Amino acid sequence: MEQLHSIESLCPTCLKNVGGSIVSDGRAVYLLKSCSEHGSVKLKIWPDVDHYQWMRSFDFPRVAPRLRKDAAGRCLTSCGLCGRHLRKPTLMEIEVTRRCNLRCPVCFMGAGEAADPGLTELQSLYTSILEEAGPDIAIQLTGGEPTVREDLAEVVRLGHGLGFSAIEINTNGLAIAVQPDLLPRLKESGATGIYLQFDGMSPEVYARIRGADLMAQKLSAVERCREAGTQVVLAMTVIKGINDAEIGKVLEFALRNSDVVAGLALQPAFFSGRFEVEMPDRLSMGDVIFLLAEQSGGLIGPYDLWPLGCSHPLCSAGVYLVEREGKGFLPSTRLFSREEYVREFDPDSPQGSVFADLLAKREAYTGKGLSVVIMNYMDAWSLDFERLQECSMTVKTADLRTVPFCAYHLTNAKG
Repeated sequence: MEQLHSIESLCPTCLKNVGGSIVSDGRAVYLLKSCSEHGSVKLKIWPDVDHYQWMRSFDFPRVAPRLRKDAAGRCLTSCGLCGRHLRKPTLMEIEVTRRCNLRCPVCFMGAGEAADPGLTELQSLYTSILEEAGPDIAIQLTGGEPTVREDLAEVVRLGHGLGFSAIEINTNGLAIAVQPDLLPRLKESGATGIYLQFDGMSPEVYARIRGADLMAQKLSAVERCREAGTQVVLAMTVIKGINDAEIGKVLEFALRNSDVVAGLALQPAFFSGRFEVEMPDRLSMGDVIFLLAEQSGGLIGPYDLWPLGCSHPLCSAGVYLVEREGKGFLPSTRLFSREEYVREFDPDSPQGSVFADLLAKREAYTGKGLSVVIMNYMDAWSLDFERLQECSMTVKTADLRTVPFCAYHLTNAKG
């Protein structure tokens, strides 16, 4: 094994800090680490060493958070954001409920019954975000399932009234599918998009991942978005052996419906909260990049997906597929060089619009296309503090801290 570099990580059993090594056998890339009490871990983190090194070599300017607290104690124990954090947030999540109308076998939240935060408390969260990041940051209302709140439109209105211009609802879509008036009410209140849980194109996938056949409801929710004129991002949790063979089918559906589907977010499953399905071999962002390339019918190659720049280069990758009149779609990364991309990168761009924002500056861009993003979430097995300190996807907590997504959802081997 050749050592590529070292990292600081955690023991997945006791969550104590341990050192780790990133190594390669000449083909794939692995994380090796050991705890004196709980033994060693070997985890495959990338399928191709050359591709891993190429992705990691991207270097973007880092814009620090506007407000950071003093760094007291080690990482995770005093997460704030603190003075060690290197990048400002580009997306802020607010949990508006922990209740849910499903009990998915796979749920990183492990959602259950709990009292919802009141409007006064949510006003405080919005105000804290405004002071910390300004009104242009993207807000995602999440849960649990946000649509179980009867006053969700009022929750949206609170944020819109404070000046937030991008408020997205993270939802399983069940309520949207059966309540014709829900999406128009949310849109009128200031909601700008739907982030729709969408795991495949077959009933069997939903039965295994979500515990029920939800295919019809998912398709109906997309139609509701089309009727309301509300853009939707399809969010696919990818699990090896369950739905990893359906990535191409979901991409094809997204392209076919690009008049309403603005983006496709592929999320390799990670261990957190409730995880009740067998996952004998986890997938990394690198694995999903190669699977997407294989299943795209030649449309996308592995080197067409580039780091998004708003976080560590191994945390997120994407491409904007530009629609050309009568000529299909073309990966945007074939329209400019890597050097141009890094030089023109806009640190204020939300994760899903980095490439579209860059293209918008060019006369040839028509504004039609599909954003494809792959997220490389970390858990206690894969955690890398270097990556965590560059996280731009954050959660605003009830005590008004801003915590990186992967730190917030971290659980040990017992969940």
